Amino acid sequence: MACNPDTRKGFTLIEMVVGMVVLAIALVLMATLLFPLAERSSMGVQRAKTAQLGQAVLAELAGRRLDVATPLGGGPVATLTCCADNAAVCASAATDPNDPGSWELLDRFDGFSGAADRLLGGELYNGFSLAIAVRCQSAGALGTPWPGGAKLTEVTVTSPTGESMAFAQLRGNF
Repeated sequence: MACNPDTRKGFTLIEMVVGMVVLAIALVLMATLLFPLAERSSMGVQRAKTAQLGQAVLAELAGRRLDVATPLGGGPVATLTCCADNAAVCASAATDPNDPGSWELLDRFDGFSGAADRLLGGELYNGFSLAIAVRCQSAGALGTPWPGGAKLTEVTVTSPTGESMAFAQLRGNF
């Protein structure tokens, strides 16, 4: 059999169209599988950053004075004073009432709500928000004897995606 040199090799238009349709279907199937994975991956990063922020805020608050009677450098306090009991004492514990960085008493952070960067400074946690509650706990309510009681600090961190995580810290005389 002899080959006809005028016969052209290649794909017909119908073969090309069918090939493109098959390729499009394969790409759509891959995209529906891969895009949700990328979104879930970013959620893990957001959760890790939220947990990191919660720990950073608790560390920042642990460095503040527990009470107006707390000696410089730390030490036991006979009886804890709570801002809920004596607001005048706590109101004077800030150089600037609008700057959380100047608040030296733990109780001043009770009711704080706002951007994380406002508390920590910088733009590392842009889009994250905080809500802080500080409550006095009586010695009997804790289940173990804490002389003079303790203060419970609850921090709720909300990520830019709207997911919230709660953190708590208990401080007192021990």
